[in-house]
Amino acid sequence: MPKTDHTIRNPAIGHRITFLQTGVQTNGELLQIEYTVEKPEDKPAIPLHKHLKCEERFETVHGKLGVILNGERRILDVGQSVTILPKTPHTFWNAGDGEMCFITDVRPPGDLQTYWETVFGLAQDGKVNANGLPNLLQLAVVAPLADSYDPRMPVVMTKALVAALGGIGRLLGYKARYPQVSD
Repeated sequence: MPKTDHTIRNPAIGHRITFLQTGVQTNGELLQIEYTVEKPEDKPAIPLHKHLKCEERFETVHGKLGVILNGERRILDVGQSVTILPKTPHTFWNAGDGEMCFITDVRPPGDLQTYWETVFGLAQDGKVNANGLPNLLQLAVVAPLADSYDPRMPVVMTKALVAALGGIGRLLGYKARYPQVSD
């Protein structure tokens, strides 16, 4: 069961997540997080991706939130929001001069909280690259928790690749969940 009411940090990219409401607290209806990017970014640290099942809503709390949505670049000021429907390619970055923070509502949350806890936990342990992501085999093991797919590849191809690489990763001892970061 994912932890509630806590903050996690990925020091490799200067991103921080505070879980405001979890899937456990909302009966699987909502994951609400406060997502902070500590420094301005020239480009998104989070790769362009799409979710098949969940809808996300981003609302800027402070700073300037850059969003790429269906190939269109937008800058959201404080109080502005955008809703990202399932299967829509998207990413984000800190487009301002200082720290940026936004609230994300994810419906349904699936296992996204556990995905973030695992990836950020690995980052805390120094087990990620400069982009804040674990090695390919670890990523293939944890990726199914995020319901996240590269929009440049057919989903069936991505699922097959993740299944094959994830199988190898699990044989080598990689896990999708680590008890020290996610129950």
